Amino acid sequence: MALAFTGAQGETAQEIASTMKYASNCTQEVAQNFRCILDQYQDSDLLKMANKIYVKEGKKIKDTYANTTKESYHAEAETINFSESEAAAQTINNWVENKTSGKITKLIPSQVLGDDTRLVLLNALHFKGNWQCKFDEADTHEGDFWTDAEQSVKVQYMRQTAYFNQGYFHKHKFSLLELPYKDSDLSMMILLPDERNGLKEVMEQLKDINLLELTEKISSDEIILVLPKFKVDFAVDAKNVLQEMGIEKAFSEEADFSGMLEPSEDINISNIFHKASIEVNEEGTEAAAASGAIMMARCLMSFEFIADHPFLYWIWNKKNILFAGTFVNAPKEA
Repeated sequence: MALAFTGAQGETAQEIASTMKYASNCTQEVAQNFRCILDQYQDSDLLKMANKIYVKEGKKIKDTYANTTKESYHAEAETINFSESEAAAQTINNWVENKTSGKITKLIPSQVLGDDTRLVLLNALHFKGNWQCKFDEADTHEGDFWTDAEQSVKVQYMRQTAYFNQGYFHKHKFSLLELPYKDSDLSMMILLPDERNGLKEVMEQLKDINLLELTEKISSDEIILVLPKFKVDFAVDAKNVLQEMGIEKAFSEEADFSGMLEPSEDINISNIFHKASIEVNEEGTEAAAASGAIMMARCLMSFEFIADHPFLYWIWNKKNILFAGTFVNAPKEA
């Protein structure tokens, strides 16, 4: 949503900033924060991020919007004929596939593009990191993963004993564990509810919890860690999700994105498509994500941390979450 926020004005901008929990309502400050992230990992082999703006032929984006998105988001603007929807979708999807090393394909369906399309805003991310402490494949074993209080499926579990930052939060009924990546400030956090069916309740609590403050309270202990291998691919039209979170004006006739086009047009967001892929195994993690917003006219003993039921995970650098998801129902083959 950051590219859309940069061109938003008035109540539309305020609503996006509040819902996305940006540190400021000022588009320049938010853009500067994103620039710091992109600059930090620009030459990294672990993390690749890219942004792109496709503009309808004959339309022009405002200089201020073009400059901010290019300097802070490294987003180049390119004109395209949306009326030729099949060709336009192929061009857009080829860009996404290239930027995610082939992990994300066919992000934008051609039928959502047309003569009314003014802009397509794209964000792509690819991450591949090795664990600081790798799991020994010889210790991988089959076990039950509980999808709820009574139902389970068989998965492949990785196991190791090592020192990890971890903490238990009795008030919130969950545990946190940090899995660092090698030669990086990035790590994967695992949030494991106490109860097998406790993830929904914990997710509700997170709206009022400062995760950064909690992670500052975790400490290093020797842990017996049992974690499922998993590979998850999913796709979602994030419009409904964002509306439920509180972003409504951006999708309505009241949307104000007057900071984007020259001359200004009444445009709103019609769809936000998001695809993600993540694989966690003994070596480490490979993850990719892409999204596109379419703008239309109008102790001595080791502690145990056994992730054998639904949990939340995210990859971050202790300031910014780059990738997040839940693992709730294991596939037959992990």
